[in-house]
Amino acid sequence: MKIFDITLDKLKYIDFFKNITRFERQNIVFTPNPEILLQTNTDLGFKQLLWKAQYLTPDGIGLYIAFQILDTQIPIRFIKFKSLYRIALLPLYFFNLFFKKKNLYHKYWERICWSDLTKDLLFYSEAQKVSITIIDLYNPTDSNKVASQAIFSEKLTAKFPELQFDYIIYNPEKKTEILEQIKSSDSKILFSTLGMKKQEQSVVDIMEYCPNIKLWLWIGSSFDYFIGFQKRAPKIFCSLGLEWFYRIFTWPKKIKRLKRIYNAIFVFLYKVITQ
Repeated sequence: MKIFDITLDKLKYIDFFKNITRFERQNIVFTPNPEILLQTNTDLGFKQLLWKAQYLTPDGIGLYIAFQILDTQIPIRFIKFKSLYRIALLPLYFFNLFFKKKNLYHKYWERICWSDLTKDLLFYSEAQKVSITIIDLYNPTDSNKVASQAIFSEKLTAKFPELQFDYIIYNPEKKTEILEQIKSSDSKILFSTLGMKKQEQSVVDIMEYCPNIKLWLWIGSSFDYFIGFQKRAPKIFCSLGLEWFYRIFTWPKKIKRLKRIYNAIFVFLYKVITQ
């Protein structure tokens, strides 16, 4: 299915996981959600970065509303009013999402959540003795970020005691030095927490310079969940695809979160309906 000229891959999670852990070639894995796809609608450079990925996997329940919208056959008599026709069907799309989710996953493809994928790869890397590299955002003005980075390695080691990893604060001014460090390491997997667009640009640079890296992923705040810096939504919210709703009440900057959710749901679906 293609949304805003971004073609998302139809994958079964178990087959996808086996493919990316063979390490036979370099693979970039991006997990676009509605907010990311919406950004590409106005940012051609960002869209071109996504096109460089070998895998674009769906992440976010809003995508499964979009899939239904785009897959709906409009009766000839309603062609002139196709946007209104799709809007009228929104309650049905949401009903299918919450009560027939398995059918949607079977028809379109499984949702691949970056938090779950990251967790599985960490357990796999620890068990198989696969070295990894983690690059984190350099932001010396954020005291909370700096404090968490100071104890990151200690916390991750406590959670995964046999995991072989390098943890790097990615300062763009030291880019050459960092690239050399990654290239000379034994790492096969690289995780980035640099944030939207910065992480995509960094991976292009790293993958071209570091042939030892066979798999790269953006992971958002996944590590914060694993090592206790943030609390992930309860399982009931995750299973229903409502982690975003839980974060409204737990996110420190609620106004910023509400704006992001508004764009990811209402603006995104409007653009899909009218594209």
